[in-house]
Amino acid sequence: MTDGHTGEPPQGAPGSRALGAMESAVRRARESAGGASQAHSLPQGHTIDAPAASTARDTRLDRWLVTAVVAVAVLLLAAAIGLVVSLATANDTPKVATSVSTVTVPGHRPTVRPAHRATGPGKGASARPTPSTDVTTTSTAPVVPGGPPVISALTPSSAAAGQALEVAGSNFLSTNGQIEATFNGQVAPTSCPTQNSCNVTVPPSAGLTSVQVTINTSDGTSNAMTFTYR
Repeated sequence: MTDGHTGEPPQGAPGSRALGAMESAVRRARESAGGASQAHSLPQGHTIDAPAASTARDTRLDRWLVTAVVAVAVLLLAAAIGLVVSLATANDTPKVATSVSTVTVPGHRPTVRPAHRATGPGKGASARPTPSTDVTTTSTAPVVPGGPPVISALTPSSAAAGQALEVAGSNFLSTNGQIEATFNGQVAPTSCPTQNSCNVTVPPSAGLTSVQVTINTSDGTSNAMTFTYR
């Protein structure tokens, strides 16, 4: 109680500083009592250890990182193996070979072989007489398989009697084996090594300047081509 005149505490009562100190002591006691109750609520033998909890978290993080790295490495290895297998499969794929076939079309003009061929050193001269010119007379007569012979070229187209003449064409075959070349009806020595070529020796001119050459077989007579004597 205080004096109504002065407002001072009665004698023997604690002052304001003493009351403040007492309040602080009570507050500290209550805080200490709260910490003690928390400590008693933990299981026996367990205490709060902040460094140990941090170490446990770090260990779990390290394990997660190791697991992630291993998973990524496995995926990369699987991708590399798949790429190698696909490349090997592509290289082992069999390649389809293509072939080109040549079809002979009736009426096609055959290639004329030159009558004169140069011989190399030591090979000797050709057995066939060398014509004096390489002029070639050609024809476009149609070719009928199994039909009469067809003359496509004379090489040369002008020569003297006794010289060699090459007749190119087709169907130079005969069932009786008889094949002959005629110069205006005059038979000339003839040799046909293939069905596309005959070698003929030019007969005497009989006073003629130009004649018609034909090939005769068992299937008929060929078209005529002009030959000129020199």
